[in-house]
Amino acid sequence: MPTPVYYHEGKFPPPELDWARLIPFIGPANAAVARYDGILSAVPNANVLLTPLMTQEAVLSSRIEGTQATFGEVLEYEAEHDRSRIQPRAQRGYR
Repeated sequence: MPTPVYYHEGKFPPPELDWARLIPFIGPANAAVARYDGILSAVPNANVLLTPLMTQEAVLSSRIEGTQATFGEVLEYEAEHDRSRIQPRAQRGYR
């Protein structure tokens, strides 16, 4: 099994945030989330759009803990197994 990657060991959370640089992104990000929420409310089965995002977030979050699973590997696993019964061990805690 490969060793975990320590992306931010000793560097997270940062001691200070550059708020002046970050604040201009808050409004556009909020607007994008609102547009996405509006689209989801009009879709009869919103899970069609939400599931890929949840899978991607699960893969990225699990990497923090050192799990080496790719988005493609998770999709392949889900295609071969009944997702309602079992999920890959690496992503169980993130969905």
